[in-house]
Amino acid sequence: MAKICLICEGSYPYVVGGVSSWVQDLINLNKEHEFSILCIIPNKEFAVSKYELPDNIKEVKNITLNPDLPVTGFRIFKNNYIRKDKVKEELFNLMNFREASVEKSAEILDSLSRKEYGNPMEVVVSKIFWNPLLRNYRENFSNTNYNIYYWTYRNIFLNLIGILQEEIPEADIYHSVATGYAGVIAAMAGYRGKGKIVLTEHGIYPREREEEIVHAQWVDKSFKSIWIDFFYFLSKITYKYSDVIITLFDYNRNFQIKNGADPSKCLVIPNGIDKDSFGNLDFEKKETFSIGAILRVVPIKDVKMMLKGFRVALRKLRNAKLYLIGPIDENPEYYEECVQMVKNLEMEDYVEFTGKVNVTDYYKFLDLLLLTSISEGQPLSILEGLSAGIPFIATDVGNCREILTGKVEIGEAGVIIPPTSYVDLADSLVKMYHSRDRLKEMGENGKKIVEKYYSREIFIEGYRKIYRELGDKQWQE
Repeated sequence: MAKICLICEGSYPYVVGGVSSWVQDLINLNKEHEFSILCIIPNKEFAVSKYELPDNIKEVKNITLNPDLPVTGFRIFKNNYIRKDKVKEELFNLMNFREASVEKSAEILDSLSRKEYGNPMEVVVSKIFWNPLLRNYRENFSNTNYNIYYWTYRNIFLNLIGILQEEIPEADIYHSVATGYAGVIAAMAGYRGKGKIVLTEHGIYPREREEEIVHAQWVDKSFKSIWIDFFYFLSKITYKYSDVIITLFDYNRNFQIKNGADPSKCLVIPNGIDKDSFGNLDFEKKETFSIGAILRVVPIKDVKMMLKGFRVALRKLRNAKLYLIGPIDENPEYYEECVQMVKNLEMEDYVEFTGKVNVTDYYKFLDLLLLTSISEGQPLSILEGLSAGIPFIATDVGNCREILTGKVEIGEAGVIIPPTSYVDLADSLVKMYHSRDRLKEMGENGKKIVEKYYSREIFIEGYRKIYRELGDKQWQE
């Protein structure tokens, strides 16, 4: 038996979705191991569990971002007036995230995490932080607003130092389910020799953050590059100190290698579905042409594009209904905007937000499923839907194209459209509506694809082997 610490960021057990479902399955299917869960969350109110925790989870620990920290005058005085030229130089080099040396960065982060210079607030208000910050500004950002520049770096380092100063559970294996903040915690555990490090990337974290930041209103355009470079830096340091780097499909593996991952550490283990849970449902056809989307109502799922496309298609569809199936409470403002859009488009009779429900109740009658995300990894919702024999229209993100149209020896299980294109969505909806024989054929192909390439047996055996081998190595050392 190995002790495994799973490190999650903004997901399990507090958010329902693909990554969280994957974590729940991973724990349930590895009963021979003991797990602890380390959760990085935005605030204490976030910590409301949405899952019944398996009995082999022995501990759940939360790390909250943006903590309220005291400042000790003596510590500030000590940091200000005892010479620390080496620390200042290392911090200056780290602030240029794009060029920063991973090895030297790990060294200074280790020092900061051991509280040698106080808590995060005591670091960022002292000269050991202020002097390199000012130097970096003069050399790289002198034509920008200093106040915004200061708060950008201050927020980054408060959270970065803060999460690294937290005590983490003792474990043989630290398994991060993303790079980002979760990844850097695992990386520093590896740097200190606390255990073996496993990384699983469902999507490519810095690419997803880059997409968000490019369109974000809260980040001044002069400083978007700082945040983007920071998240790519977190990936690089995670790759460096991971013993095994896993992703779900080859395209993402190649992207990891391009961004610094050692090819000899990189593996592909696809998601796996229990075909008996979804493949043996009794289909109960409704009078309507029933279209569904299994999702969280959040911006990255581009629900608004889906609604626009459905509205355009409705002109040529008879007796159709769209079910948006999944939680609505993660981003209440976006959900309300979507509800208002339904009203503005006069679709109250054609669109239903279900909230959190048992999705198998809907798989029993859906004719077609949609996925309109602007970013994905290897969506479990697609694998579940195909296992139930339901074809898809999906945007060309993540692994969607390979799953739906890439298994040429079996055939197509859906249609791929460009992200954000509600016109293409509408056209595809109309074509699928008028091609019932094609729908049936795609549904049958989908079942075969899941059974051959995405079985739960392949998924779980891959992780059992890794846990067994790394656990044995840890005990031998």
